[in-house]
Amino acid sequence: MLLNWQRVLRLVPSSYHPWLNHEGVKKYFKNTGWMFVGQFFSLIVSFFVGAAVARYLGPTNYGLYNYALSFVGLFSFIAPLGVDAILYRELISQPEKRDELLGTAFRLKLIGGTIAFIAASLAAYFLESSYLVKLIVLIFSSSFIFQAFNVSNTFFNSRVESVKNVKVQTLGILFAAVLKIIIIVTHRGVIWLAVAALIESIVISIGAIYFYRQSGRSLSTWTFNPTLAKKILSVSWLLLLSSAAAFIYQKVDQVMIGRFLGNAAVGLYAVAAKLSEIWYFVPGIICGSLFPAIVNAKKTSWELYQNRLSKLYWLMFSLALAIALLLAIFSQPISIFIFGPEYAAAAPVLSVYAWSSIGFFLVTAINQALTSENRLWLIFFLNLIMMVANVGLNYLFIPRFGLVGAAWATTISYLLGPFCIFIYQRFWPGRS
Repeated sequence: MLLNWQRVLRLVPSSYHPWLNHEGVKKYFKNTGWMFVGQFFSLIVSFFVGAAVARYLGPTNYGLYNYALSFVGLFSFIAPLGVDAILYRELISQPEKRDELLGTAFRLKLIGGTIAFIAASLAAYFLESSYLVKLIVLIFSSSFIFQAFNVSNTFFNSRVESVKNVKVQTLGILFAAVLKIIIIVTHRGVIWLAVAALIESIVISIGAIYFYRQSGRSLSTWTFNPTLAKKILSVSWLLLLSSAAAFIYQKVDQVMIGRFLGNAAVGLYAVAAKLSEIWYFVPGIICGSLFPAIVNAKKTSWELYQNRLSKLYWLMFSLALAIALLLAIFSQPISIFIFGPEYAAAAPVLSVYAWSSIGFFLVTAINQALTSENRLWLIFFLNLIMMVANVGLNYLFIPRFGLVGAAWATTISYLLGPFCIFIYQRFWPGRS
């Protein structure tokens, strides 16, 4: 067993023990354990290789690299077409329709990835004056096309078999890490690093196909159902708009910094963002592994469902608070030790940006809950409020306060999301 269950129980309050001793919940926690180990290993590898890349490129070139990456990120909401959350929900509730759901979702995401690639490439061509930025955007955006294959990841998550996804991701990250080290040692440029990121996406896609076939299933049985596609899109378009708002408020800060302050400033800010965002895998893993149990609880009773949601929210808040305190207190030594003295100016940014994790952790759990309740309009308005706040605050704060102002804009907008939802549920409670 990956985890000693009695030791786990000693780490949490006794009020949680009856819930944690449930056999189904034990299964979900074991699955979560595998996901944590795999994700943590992958993140450690990619993070420290990324730090080596930052040291190698220096703030200016590293800023250019991250500016292009953030520019592409503004279009990344198009690729999934809002399908993933709907697919996850339907695979849990209707597992007998697996092939039809996967085949239809795959075709939709392939179309979405192609549209996202074209949109990002055309936007860079017309809006960017730098040929280098245009080329890097073209390379990065090519990965959108390969994201269609991650429908198999959603399938394994719905079956609480995420260890297969962990293997795929680890394989891709290790392969890319080796390529990036070779690029650094051989003194290649930023374009080669973008190519390494694209190759990582291709390797992950190949791995997804391999493990799906290894599990005794075949892609040849996937079928496309136009009626089902229309049904999915009739619901997912709201999630698509929500994703658009979410990706914009997550990526717009670095794009605006590049416009206002230049590439070197983007490089410093990107370091602070990466040190904070390395922990952003935590809520995704916890929600992805535990939410089947939470959704199933709603079938039993609304009170049980709400009770489990409350425990999830407190868990998210506690973890995010601990992470934020650690990063805020030790921002200076962490920034210099990992990225080098060239990035010392990132420390004040990190001490503010770290607190955004509280909002991010809570919003991740809230989005999952609202999806399960089919309250998609609420998700859209939540992300829209956060997007408008982040863009507006960045526009006001960056010229006046610089990089620290951008960090405050992100932190405030992230915290605004859960605050609005809790106020809404306090005065307008409802159930699906």
